[in-house]
Amino acid sequence: MCIQSEHGCPFTLVCAQCDAGDHITSYDQALAEGWTRIEFAPDLPMANYVGVCPDCREDFEGLTQDGKSERPD
Repeated sequence: MCIQSEHGCPFTLVCAQCDAGDHITSYDQALAEGWTRIEFAPDLPMANYVGVCPDCREDFEGLTQDGKSERPD
């Protein structure tokens, strides 16, 4: 089933850290499965949206804006 997003294109999603997301068919499903930071990204070759999957979330959100870890070593 092809679900149109608010931007008028199919909702296809890929993780910013890995290639997960091909089974997600809607924004609501992505949220329910624990995805975060979902953004419209029409220029991506493999998906219309990019986000962070539940498996990558801890690593991704543990980084500061400059890419350094917020966790002490």
